[in-house]
Amino acid sequence: AETDFVAKRTPMQEREFERYEKMFHQVHQELKEGKRTIRKFEDVEQNLKENRFYLLDGLLLYLESVDIGRDNVQLGENTRRRLDGRTRTIFENGILSNMLYRSLGKSLYSKGKLISEAIDLYTEDLFVNAYCVNEKDVQTGWIYVVKSKSDNPNISTIKDLYKIGFSTTSVKERIKNAKNEATYLFADVKIVATYKIYNRNADKLENLLHRFFANACLNLDLFDDKGQRTTPREWFVVPFDVIDEAINLILNSNIVNYEYDVENQKIKLRS
Repeated sequence: AETDFVAKRTPMQEREFERYEKMFHQVHQELKEGKRTIRKFEDVEQNLKENRFYLLDGLLLYLESVDIGRDNVQLGENTRRRLDGRTRTIFENGILSNMLYRSLGKSLYSKGKLISEAIDLYTEDLFVNAYCVNEKDVQTGWIYVVKSKSDNPNISTIKDLYKIGFSTTSVKERIKNAKNEATYLFADVKIVATYKIYNRNADKLENLLHRFFANACLNLDLFDDKGQRTTPREWFVVPFDVIDEAINLILNSNIVNYEYDVENQKIKLRS
């Protein structure tokens, strides 16, 4: 791996490196501001990805692309296929390398780190600490989770279908006209849970939850009695215990470290 790295590196032209230099400056700034973190590097195929930043021997590097393929590797009596191929890797000192994907991974294992993705300011601004509420804090609304009572088979047969919403008034007051509103699928609903929100806009927290579960959003067109089509975007096919977990991660300011795995219906650490 080391020989491959040394033999294939070349200096970039100043003009060519210019845009990468700006990217490296930005990453350094985001690290300083806490928007990115330096993490242990492990699991090559899970964590070594295009368009990501890493730290190797004290230098930032940017993995721009991989000409990826799979090699057969003999392990005793078994043969395993693994990813490999030439990379386009740019270092912050202006060096361009086409080292092999697995060679880069091996180097990062032994003397490198992973640089996390940046936390965007919008998400950062949504944090609420639910465990530091005192008499000076102001309740700004409720986040609520409801389940539909619809007898429409296109809705009633969907397991783990919930609406995540917000209200500045009591939730009971908000849902009293549910059967006449498209956002409630033109049916009454059952309150599953409510969460008091302090010192932040509940609608922004709702929006963050919608973004977090975006891949599990219900995709269904509804028509009112006038034939007008609507597509509600606040209903999600997610188990309630997972929704509850996500809300508590937001309230504890930890949501940025996690993502929703829609296939396995669980929350996992960001890769």
